Amino acid sequence: MEEEVRKRPTRRGRRKPKVRWGRVILALIILIVLVGGIGFGLWRGYQAAVSYFGGSATTETTTTADVAPPSEPNQVSTIPLEQKSLDKPIYILLVGKDSNNPAQGDALFLLSVNEQQKNIDVIGIPSNTKIYSRDNKSVSMINTMYSSGNIELTKAVVEDLFHIPIPYYVVVDEAAFKDTLDVLGSQDMYVEKEMVHIDDATDTADVNLARGYQTLDADKAYQYVRFVDADKNAFSRTQRQERFLKQLLSSQEDTFTISRMWHVWRLWSHYDSNISTTDAVKLVMSLGSLTGNNIQYYILPGTREVLNGEIFWTYDPVEAQQLLGITLGNAPIEGGGDGTTDDSKNTSAGNAKEG
Repeated sequence: MEEEVRKRPTRRGRRKPKVRWGRVILALIILIVLVGGIGFGLWRGYQAAVSYFGGSATTETTTTADVAPPSEPNQVSTIPLEQKSLDKPIYILLVGKDSNNPAQGDALFLLSVNEQQKNIDVIGIPSNTKIYSRDNKSVSMINTMYSSGNIELTKAVVEDLFHIPIPYYVVVDEAAFKDTLDVLGSQDMYVEKEMVHIDDATDTADVNLARGYQTLDADKAYQYVRFVDADKNAFSRTQRQERFLKQLLSSQEDTFTISRMWHVWRLWSHYDSNISTTDAVKLVMSLGSLTGNNIQYYILPGTREVLNGEIFWTYDPVEAQQLLGITLGNAPIEGGGDGTTDDSKNTSAGNAKEG
């Protein structure tokens, strides 16, 4: 028995695995290099994005090759874009000027942008709005203010009209308008009537649109917003301009904010503005995924008037202030229309609303 016990092999105890420190250290080094490389790449990407979209306010970056650079680069000094308080929106005057020499401001809009509340009010100002001279002895149409004193006089007149300071402006000419359509794309719209206009100088049709649903490229879109009815009804043209602006903005609702920022960056140097490209891009980023429900359209309240054979839009100063109150958060007037009725019926801030 004792011999059998002695013959049994003795069990060897398990060896504890040795820690191979060389491999561990090598793995740690590789991990550190990978993490550091990824972090450095992210940091460089962040810096590139900031530099790309948020360069200095005094440096404007040129656009890409598929959009021609503006013929006259904007040399206007810029003003920092900021909303000072929640109940004081940013007021921007948007002017579309024609190709005449001197040019006239045939599309005028007061934009009220509340960056903090994420909403925009658009007030269309008919180009034949009656403006009295300083001595009240003569009247002019507001579109002639641009030919008389460029954007400075136009802005001063609109400031007097609404009794507010308007710090910022954007001026769009024909080339910039068409560049915008080239970047944002043609627009599918219903043209509500046949539109034909013969240019006296060339005796050719500079506006020639058929009635019906169609795709408006840059040239046709420009014809649509420029057309004036035979009765010189500038109110109807303002309605069409707002309708097109509404369609253009709606077409961008499904795009990412980064895409909108990219579009603004490409196009901004084509506009004359005292808002820098940097601030314009930052504003788009701040507004984020703004939808059509947060953009309201109005037209300056008033009535049609004929003076010395010319048709004027005589605005109502009281209702103009009521309309301005809407941009400050005051409730709109009850019973307002949609802006599509006859212009003689649009005599209140509510009735001047388009949609």
